[in-house]
Amino acid sequence: MRLLLFVLLTIVVSIVSSKEQLYQKIKSPYPYYSEKNKNREFKGVEENDPSPPPFSEYYYIQKLDHFNFQTQQTFPQRYLISDTYWNKPSSNDSQCNGPILFYTGNEGDIVWFYQNSQFITNVLAQELGALLFFAEHRYYGQTLPFGNESTVPENLQYCTSEQALADYATIIPQVLEDLGGLNCPVISVGGSYGGMLASWMRMKYPNIVDGALAASAPILYFLGTGADPEGFNEIATNDFAQTSADGSCATRIRGAFTEISEIAEKPNGDELLSEMFSLCGVQSVDDLVNWIESGLTYMAMADYPYPAAFLEPMPGWPINASCAAMEPVQDDIQALLQVLHIYYNSSGQAGSCYNVSVFTTGALGSDVWDYQACTEMVMPMSSNGVQDMFPASSFDLDSLITSCQQQWGVTPDPYWITNYYGGSQNVQSSNIVFSNGILDPWRAGGVIENGNEIYAVLIDGGAHHLDLRMPSPQDPQSVINARALETQLITKWSNQASILKSKKN
Repeated sequence: MRLLLFVLLTIVVSIVSSKEQLYQKIKSPYPYYSEKNKNREFKGVEENDPSPPPFSEYYYIQKLDHFNFQTQQTFPQRYLISDTYWNKPSSNDSQCNGPILFYTGNEGDIVWFYQNSQFITNVLAQELGALLFFAEHRYYGQTLPFGNESTVPENLQYCTSEQALADYATIIPQVLEDLGGLNCPVISVGGSYGGMLASWMRMKYPNIVDGALAASAPILYFLGTGADPEGFNEIATNDFAQTSADGSCATRIRGAFTEISEIAEKPNGDELLSEMFSLCGVQSVDDLVNWIESGLTYMAMADYPYPAAFLEPMPGWPINASCAAMEPVQDDIQALLQVLHIYYNSSGQAGSCYNVSVFTTGALGSDVWDYQACTEMVMPMSSNGVQDMFPASSFDLDSLITSCQQQWGVTPDPYWITNYYGGSQNVQSSNIVFSNGILDPWRAGGVIENGNEIYAVLIDGGAHHLDLRMPSPQDPQSVINARALETQLITKWSNQASILKSKKN
């Protein structure tokens, strides 16, 4: 029987794969990919959350190219400091007991990340007596090396994770020396791409960073790591399927995509679909499907147990809410619209029509991330419409290369991240805690196995870096336990580093 089922499944997959794809998804949506969102307002602290402690904003004159000794060109890098809770050492102290929580800024405005990492800013910093030090990633927010010309293709060559890490390795000792905290333990923290940078910071600069908290950091979602390109979409599908015993929500979404494919084949298919989905003008089926997929997968990423506006304003447990809204609607496409309404328009933010080029809050730097996805951040992602609910679309490296060459004049190196940072589950480092939410599609590329002084924390009922957000009465017990373990480990590493650094004086 098992053999028969396997053969039947193989035939179905073959049929799906042999059909002409409805659309081509060249680049992954990671982390929060959106085409036209620069002018949108972004919300910081959630409505019912306490404000994070006040911070001071500074600029550090950073070297443009850390790996070229023939140029001394510089730019101002923005960073935030809050010493509200810092147990600052006095000049007579031989040991520093107040650690530095260094946030490795990622693809957006650093103030936005400061406002959305309140376990770090409001809880952990207070408990540890820590200094908060948030540094903005080059080319994002207000850290623009070439000002308004920073996104000109020839000026983007210095936008790499390696340069960003070198920025952090340079700024940390300089700023801490100015603050009288040069001998204090330093723990890098971050979520999503910032979590990747936090772990890589510990791997590449263990002389500067004593430990790392990497939340929802898919450092293994690259070629050469053994990552399953289907993993992301399978997890997102399961999030919708598990809202009922029969998995009908995911099944009906798959059915809606099938209807969209059939309508798209009609001579006026684009016009019909644009009208059915209340789009702002006639859009291609490629843009429509990409917009639908983005809404569904971002909803899975932000499936928090309470109302939140991290990506778009949504109610608590938005996937449950969207599948409940779908249930009484008989037509699958109209039912899918009810699902999308929860993500794109639950607070009326979409207006009278949907703009398919707007996916997320405007705090995130989409254009620059698009460039990074065309150089080293090549994350293979595919769907087949069988194990997942999305239209069949395989990862096509040749199409990615062509697109990147046309748009940016660059050729991706799909194995560079794996070669440079290492892609094995056996992470060659220590003092890193990797947390991953079971509901988060990016768990497919996360470190989920313990290693030597490497701790993998799986959060049942947790979405994208839920553990970094402000603790809430609605939190599942799993994230409460995760934060307790993270605090315990960071305290341990800080104490160990504090003793070692005091002996070097």
